Amino acid sequence: QVSDERMPGVVSLPHGWGHDRADTRLGVAAAEPGVNANQLNDGSALDPLSGTAVLNGIPVDIAPAG
Repeated sequence: QVSDERMPGVVSLPHGWGHDRADTRLGVAAAEPGVNANQLNDGSALDPLSGTAVLNGIPVDIAPAG
């Protein structure tokens, strides 16, 4: 959804946990899975200080549906 409430060049993705995937066995979370923003990241981008996966600030390309 395009909105003038965001700065140009900013994309906002509501974060869910995506627990509707097979074999997660998390019944409460699976009832309200939402989107899983982590699926946009291949896991290779690491924070240099902590060594943990980068989960925010992921570059994206946007194109019209078609």
